[in-house]
Amino acid sequence: MSPAFRGHLRAPRRPVSRTAARTVIHVDMDAYFASVEQRDLPIYRKKPLLVCHTDDLSSYRGIVAAASYEAREFGVKSGTSVLEAKLRLPHAAYIAGNYEKYLHNTRLLMQICEKYTDCLEVYSIDEAFLDITATARFFGSPRDTAARLQAEVAKELRLTCSVGVGPNKLVAKMASEFKKPFGLTVVEAEDLPEVFASLPVESIPGVGRRMRRHLDAIGIRTIGRLAEAPPGLMREKFGAIGEILHKAAFGIDDSPVVPSCKGMEVKSFGQSLSLGKGSADVEYLCDVLLGLCDGATRRMRKAGYLGRTVAVYICLGRLFDLSRRTGLGCHTDLPGRVHDVAKELLLRERASLDVYPATKVGVSVTNLVKRGDGRQTTVFDVLDEKEAAVAAVVDRLKNRYGEKAVTRCSLMGISNRHKGAPRAEIGIF
Repeated sequence: MSPAFRGHLRAPRRPVSRTAARTVIHVDMDAYFASVEQRDLPIYRKKPLLVCHTDDLSSYRGIVAAASYEAREFGVKSGTSVLEAKLRLPHAAYIAGNYEKYLHNTRLLMQICEKYTDCLEVYSIDEAFLDITATARFFGSPRDTAARLQAEVAKELRLTCSVGVGPNKLVAKMASEFKKPFGLTVVEAEDLPEVFASLPVESIPGVGRRMRRHLDAIGIRTIGRLAEAPPGLMREKFGAIGEILHKAAFGIDDSPVVPSCKGMEVKSFGQSLSLGKGSADVEYLCDVLLGLCDGATRRMRKAGYLGRTVAVYICLGRLFDLSRRTGLGCHTDLPGRVHDVAKELLLRERASLDVYPATKVGVSVTNLVKRGDGRQTTVFDVLDEKEAAVAAVVDRLKNRYGEKAVTRCSLMGISNRHKGAPRAEIGIF
């Protein structure tokens, strides 16, 4: 027995799921950005290819957004710095990402997924969850449904995806990682103990090096060992995160598949930035948020949208994500008003940031209306006239001279501190 387990001798009871039995599919596109480029540009096929977040491919700045499987054989993967990648693979092909093209392919992917269920959650640009509990019988077994979906994606998009099937989102996502690329894995609820027990704890989504070290310090290296850990110990050591991890060891995940693909209208505008090793400097993070608010609201103005709800996303380490949202006093497309609210949401999480540094922050604006859709003028519009005039001038300058033509003085140091460009996110699903 691990010394850390002493004092917690009661045999742990298996946590109980609060949801009814489900069947969930996780679709994960294989080396997505790189695969799209290899499909469209035959010269890159079967060769090391790196799609990069960078403003200058001739420099060593930026990060790798996607690596082809040929490049991964040399230890280069998503998140690797361009500098390290060029040291490992000086003769690989390096190209800048074409995110409009990738987004177009994502739309096509989701249109295929919609054929199999109405309960479809777009998890990221290259991932989706499908709850097929009510629809799998129309296509055969859950395995038949997953295989049919996988084959249709390969035929229609000429891209491969790996598919996992399980009783919830957690198990389905882990199953999709078992066989890559172009793999299909089904994990039944009754097989969970046998399938999970010998896997390392970092197989659980979100468990990174830091949490792995904490778990290793108390003798937990495998999911099976994590399942044996007393719940009281997990709560004592890790708080709410410990309870989530303990449930995950039993394959329990009550989070629903949240339908997010209801037509192709725009649902949100957002922007995020990865912060490398992370930062707990709240003042700095507020400045980062200001830059993200600038980017998101600029795209709102270009598209003619106003928003009324602001959400802030914070990734703490690689384990835990926080999401906080609140309403604005009125619909707006101005960065100052959005940032005021986003900053307030961030400051509420000071205690969490003291424990885990933020490795990624993001902001999004939802509850959208088209400008001029019968919205009455409010007192806020009058108060915002000055900022609106400044924003209009900035937009004209950027439209004419490029996005880097105008930058806030307070944000000048951010681009130097984190070489990767902020990632634009338009919620169309």
